[in-house]
Amino acid sequence: MRELLKKLIEDESGIIVSSEIVLVGTILVIGCIVGLASLSYAVNNELNDVAQACDHSYNGNSAGTTQNNYYLTSSQGQPELVGNGG
Repeated sequence: MRELLKKLIEDESGIIVSSEIVLVGTILVIGCIVGLASLSYAVNNELNDVAQACDHSYNGNSAGTTQNNYYLTSSQGQPELVGNGG
């Protein structure tokens, strides 16, 4: 039993493997954080566009104005949907 414990203590081949796993795991976690932050920003922008379009289409006529157009834009700034709420 003592010989097995001595072999286990002196064996250093697993140290490199565990440090590689920690490094790969750290890179994956950082990548996930960056990706989720970017996704959050894009979803927030799209929801703001939809909210503005709904606001213009439902509340535009109540003020008596005839100009209640709305524009939904993509993440690249290109118009996706253009309409008149009236």
